Amino acid sequence: MNSYVDGLIDRLYKIYNFNIIEIEQHTGVCSKWAVYSQAEDGNTLNVMLFSNIKDYEDIAVEDIIYSLQRSLQNESIKLIQVVIDKKYGVTQDINNPQWDYKVNPHCGMILIRPDLNQVVYCTEDAKNLAVQISGALHYVRQKDRKAINGREISKFIVTYILIALNVLVYFMTSYLSGNIFDSNLNVLVFMGAKVNSLIDSGQYYRLFSCMFLHAGIVHLGVNMYSLYIMGTFIEKIYGRFKYIIIYFISGIISSITSYIFSPSISVGASGAIFGLLGAALIFALKMKHQIGKEFIMNIMSVIAVNLIIGFSIANVDNFGHLGGLVGGIVMSWLLTLDKFS
Repeated sequence: MNSYVDGLIDRLYKIYNFNIIEIEQHTGVCSKWAVYSQAEDGNTLNVMLFSNIKDYEDIAVEDIIYSLQRSLQNESIKLIQVVIDKKYGVTQDINNPQWDYKVNPHCGMILIRPDLNQVVYCTEDAKNLAVQISGALHYVRQKDRKAINGREISKFIVTYILIALNVLVYFMTSYLSGNIFDSNLNVLVFMGAKVNSLIDSGQYYRLFSCMFLHAGIVHLGVNMYSLYIMGTFIEKIYGRFKYIIIYFISGIISSITSYIFSPSISVGASGAIFGLLGAALIFALKMKHQIGKEFIMNIMSVIAVNLIIGFSIANVDNFGHLGGLVGGIVMSWLLTLDKFS
């Protein structure tokens, strides 16, 4: 049963972008995970929890709704019970008033036959969700993968655009440098590297343009991999608009910090990426009661390891990294004052 439910939850997340939340232990619930998505009204959250036919009537619906309201910081919760049952076949008249199931008046219901791998009943208020569950249950066709991949690209479009811009600028740099592996210093300066003396003369655009330049293909590869990992996470958690603000403000603060404390020429997206790490840390701290201490420790470990590596290697702009980290922490905290608690 658990593997069946876990597989269904995973497909709902991947195909239909449902969010996953860990719920408190409640009688009658067969999985510690629930999935939720925003309703058409833009305010209500539809939350689906999973149970089996033996225990579903024992679920304390009102208690779970209250718990979810606190966890999701939303007073408008619509609960849907997804009941897994092997009792009835599809030939039975499931709409007959004499059927054996009891629908809780405070929530909707979707009934699944796992042996037939299909939805056999749903209440009126759960029809749209039942369609999505049915789609997830029958997600086996190879041709569907192209549509899903398209949705994945659309979901993280800002991250992919940022990566594309960095790669495009690097190709321009390598062409002018005459070398695909390493960038010529004079070319980097020409294209907008952070050079303190030139910034002093009024070329303030360098505080921004240096974010898209890289010293070599290894530098680019490491930063773009990090941007993909952190960018997709932050874009999903904060949304595109806040993600863009966090990224660019962190990058500019990184450049300003480097300008104040380091006389060296500097290029790279790592300051903005450290800002994304700071945003992930703020999310982890504000959601600590829902996601646990382990996630917080993982984020702090990643930050600590990257800072230690930076201070251990020559020619790394550590002041830029620290500035980006602080910028990401401050901006994400300000942008989420009313969202996470």
